[in-house]
Amino acid sequence: MMKKRLFCALLAGLTVFSLAGCNGGGESSTPASDSGSSSEAADAGDTGGAEGEEAADTAIDFDSDPYEVHFMYLVAKEGSNQSTIQEQINALTLENLNMTVDLIPMTMGAYNSTISTSLASGEPLDMMPVFSGSFDTYIESGYLVNLYDYEEYLTGVKEQMGDAFYAGDIGGFLAGFTEMKEWGFPCGLIVRKDIFDELGYSVDDFSITAEDMSTFQQMDELFAAVKEAYPNMIALGGTANMTTQGYSWYDGLGNSFGVLGNFAKDTTITNWYESQQYYDFCSTFGRWFDAGYTSADVATNQDSGETLMRAGNLFSFITYYKPNTNVEKLAQTGYEVEVVPMSEYGIKSNASINSLVYSLANAAEDKVKAAQFMNFAYTSGELNDLINWGVEGEDWIEDENGQAAYPEGIDANNVATHNDFGWGLPNQFVGHAWAGNPTDIWDQYREYNDSMQLSVAYGFGFSGANVTNQITQCTSVQSEYATQLGFGVAEDLDAAIAEFNEKLYAAGLQDIMDEKQKQFDEWYKENGAE
Repeated sequence: MMKKRLFCALLAGLTVFSLAGCNGGGESSTPASDSGSSSEAADAGDTGGAEGEEAADTAIDFDSDPYEVHFMYLVAKEGSNQSTIQEQINALTLENLNMTVDLIPMTMGAYNSTISTSLASGEPLDMMPVFSGSFDTYIESGYLVNLYDYEEYLTGVKEQMGDAFYAGDIGGFLAGFTEMKEWGFPCGLIVRKDIFDELGYSVDDFSITAEDMSTFQQMDELFAAVKEAYPNMIALGGTANMTTQGYSWYDGLGNSFGVLGNFAKDTTITNWYESQQYYDFCSTFGRWFDAGYTSADVATNQDSGETLMRAGNLFSFITYYKPNTNVEKLAQTGYEVEVVPMSEYGIKSNASINSLVYSLANAAEDKVKAAQFMNFAYTSGELNDLINWGVEGEDWIEDENGQAAYPEGIDANNVATHNDFGWGLPNQFVGHAWAGNPTDIWDQYREYNDSMQLSVAYGFGFSGANVTNQITQCTSVQSEYATQLGFGVAEDLDAAIAEFNEKLYAAGLQDIMDEKQKQFDEWYKENGAE
């Protein structure tokens, strides 16, 4: 339990953190050295030796006409002063890169509904976000650039990311780079602090671990106390349960169809849906459902825990947590919250790092210049501040602590741009912290990432190209059964899990597991075994 005590101590010391994009010193960073002037420069092969790398790293082409970069990125919502942000970014990139930028801000919904069509039609695009579930399809379709071919132009990204620079390797194809954020995802219960305190509880009262499922009885006692004090309140709700929080329990190597279990310590691929842990999670949530601690429609509810808590009738919900969860959930729910850890480990794996990355599109007219811009996007605090916080002096100012804050007369209700979406941007670490955060927040974030347990497969990227159809078919089966099972509403749990697994195997689960084992064994022989 030593890891648990250390982990809880770290969480307790970091509860004042915020989701806002932050940095240690609160000042915009200057871009790292960029490289090359054109795709022809890469083809010329000036990549070997320190002297060649130095030349490539410093050679920005200021003689040609400015190159236009098409940059797609994620936002919470588009600001009303987008044209001013565009102008300021163009001034910044013209000065540093001799480039202009076509900004393509996308909400998650807009991105999901348009990205495949945009790529298939060959629309102008240089840099874009990509979810890990699309890696194999996009690589096979030729939509992505192999960043290994442009590594010399990405020295600033490498300096920022360390060994995670290579986490986007998918069978020898470097698909992209994750955002600078948390890289491990322990599972926790978010509770309303006012009720939690009123009932006489503190986080120290709980020591829950999936290695001893009897400890989950502590949550039964908490939920029972809530229902007694507030009979009409939902004790536990939202769209997550223990089975949806896979990053806390195993390394699925990109999906849950064959995993490295035992908290990513095992080296044999197994079917998690046949495991005792999966059964215990389903039966435990079923116990809570039967006791009335959840809503009757918990399995079909589409509202997040944050939304339900903000509405005022939810005590708790399950989610992944990180150093800034308390402040983040205050902003999202309107209530002060506490985090009760539910997992023994946060697992750092290629999969946890690469759930979302930024990639270069093969549609880029000049891939070297696109790579130079990517390097700038990961090293420029000013660029990250502009797309996250908006225009300095209008949407935000730097306060006496070197942090971003609203100007006088501006707040969340009338600000033109305020995304607070740093986790979805290339590198919030180099931007300004939002007011109220420690000035060394990103040093502490790095410490948090370092505290995660490394998966035995850390550094290995599974390619599902040989089992694409099987993954698609298993995903369809999963969508039919997983929600009902995970939320404990199946009438006969044993029969339902057996039927679920029978259909998974019929859909090709064993093929996926065999392919994962084969690729992992080859990698582990060279990289993992000591």
